[in-house]
Formats: sequence, C-alpha cells, structure tokens
Amino acid sequence: MLLATLLSPALLLAEDSQPRAAEDADCAVEIQVVGQDSPRQRMEICQGAREALVFLANYGVTPTGSIQIEVVDSPQEHNGGAAFGSYDRRTGRISLMSMAAISGLEETPKMLGQAMDYEHFRAGVAHEIAHALFHQNGPDAQLSNAAQEYLAYATQLAVLPEPQRRQLIESADVSAWQSGDTISEVYMAFAPEKFAVKSYLHFIQMSDPQAFVKTLLNVKWFYVDVP
Repeated sequence: MLLATLLSPALLLAEDSQPRAAEDADCAVEIQVVGQDSPRQRMEICQGAREALVFLANYGVTPTGSIQIEVVDSPQEHNGGAAFGSYDRRTGRISLMSMAAISGLEETPKMLGQAMDYEHFRAGVAHEIAHALFHQNGPDAQLSNAAQEYLAYATQLAVLPEPQRRQLIESADVSAWQSGDTISEVYMAFAPEKFAVKSYLHFIQMSDPQAFVKTLLNVKWFYVDVP
C-alpha cells in the first residue's frame, strides 16, 4: 500500500504534455494496464513497472503470473487514510490513481514528503509491483505486512532518481535498520518516510541482500526481527 499525504495540479498538468521515448509505451508481457486516460500515463506506468521488475529480478523475485494495473479516479482507502495506489491481495490487482485525478485533488499531495511528480509516480508504481511480486512469491504473504512494505519501499527508493533519493535520505536523517531492530507496521504508520529510508539503506548495505529477500518472503508474522 502506497500512502500519500494527499499534489500540485499545475506541476502535473504541465508535465503531462511532455513526450517520452516511443519504446516506453511497451509494457512487460506480465503487466496489463486497463483504464489509462492518456498515452503519457501508460508510458509512465509501464516504465515504473519495468524498473521494478528489473530491480527485483536481481534478487530472485520474478513474476509467476500476470499483474493487472487498473487506473482509477479516486484515492484508495487504507486504515482510515488515503493512498494513491494499492494492491489487492484477493484479486491480485493494483489500483492506481491517474495523474489527472491526482492533480484534481483539493489538497496538495506529496509522496514521502516531496512534491509529487512523474518520477515519484513511477516509483510509486514500482512500490505496488513489489507488493504484487511479494504475494506471488511469498507463501505466507498475508501475514507479513512489515516484510513486504520493507521490500516495496526499498524498491521504490531504488528506482527513484538519485537527486530525489538523496534529498529524501538527508531529510529523513535516520540510519539503516540495525541488528536487533524490529521492522514493524507501527513504525511505518508513524514515520513512513523514515521507514522507507531505513529499509533502503539497510538493503543496499547488506553483503547478501538476496538471502534477506528470501527471509522476507518466508516471514510468517507481522513484524521482522533484523538479524
């Protein structure tokens, strides 16, 4: 679930007219996008999904089936809050707000404390793809919210362009998860930006991240004890 602090209409609408490379329109064969309202949006969704698939494949996490991304016009409810994207474990479908819908929100949403733009939009797509692949590869995924949020946020920051990622890390002002720490949804709920940064920093500092990913996929509880 990708939480948003519900974006700048002028910023988003201005960017929507900017062209991208034609090859970006092609989605990976595992990805099905339905309900998109513009070619630009499809290109951004497909690019974000492709970046997530490439990143996660490096650690042995690959699709075992198709992933449908449905573009919607309203925020997704999550524990009494709003999110611009969500993964439904029951249907295996990602629901993602369109950029036009996001730009029409009355408030000025941010993603991880930064102004929302297409870079963050693509990274948000990658976050949800990570959730989808976690459920395709994790036998007890319904019990492992903290584990999958760790992987989803690590993926999100990994595909985020370096300037935004560096700014986010500096702003969060936290260190990586340490041995003996407990990765929990409670911490994420109170400090999502810090949770994201701690997870990313921990992930990139490990000598064998693929082994830890395997551990995450097999977690059978709601939290993760850092070894």
